[in-house]
Amino acid sequence: MTPPRAGKGLEALDFDASVKRVNGRPAEPDTPRIGPRLRAARQAKGLTLDALVKLTGLDKSFLSRMERDLAQASVASLVKVCAALDIKPGALFDPPTASLVRASDAVRVNFGGVNVDERLLSQGLNGEMMILNSVIHPGGHGGEELYTLNADVTFVTVLEGVLEFMIEDAHYFLQAGDSLTMSSRIPHNWRNPGSVPTRVLWVTSPHP
Repeated sequence: MTPPRAGKGLEALDFDASVKRVNGRPAEPDTPRIGPRLRAARQAKGLTLDALVKLTGLDKSFLSRMERDLAQASVASLVKVCAALDIKPGALFDPPTASLVRASDAVRVNFGGVNVDERLLSQGLNGEMMILNSVIHPGGHGGEELYTLNADVTFVTVLEGVLEFMIEDAHYFLQAGDSLTMSSRIPHNWRNPGSVPTRVLWVTSPHP
């Protein structure tokens, strides 16, 4: 007696065949776009596509198309890639993390400056950096003596006016468009020597 031919029900149980049909299939229009996140995670690990091929056993052309959202992976393939990149699959579908601060919502802060109006722009960050928008009125300054911050880097750029910046014994005069980057742990100070307000943007990392 001739065995019955496998029908659609049995074919659906063929795992290898199912994977082949899914891997390499063009992504559907409404499929979440995870390619850029996969590429960023691979590059952050310092891996080339060839290295990822060795770690996952997947085809290089497929991985390339996957990073460009041109191919849809099976669950098994996605798990392999995430394991090689040391990320959780669910992280690929997290909404983008962003913190919008409207000009009218920026919190007013005071870090000890004299005759200064400062607004905190970096709300919602987890200590990676502190960003301040400061208006330094004529004669305004950072205090009577040099100071340091418990941070690694301080960056300042002048948007309007003039800023005199003192780093130990050195003096710099920054005009609009000028920027300065320095170690936050070096004694420093600043003041507005002009007759009009000076507006500057400060970036300090990590948050002191």
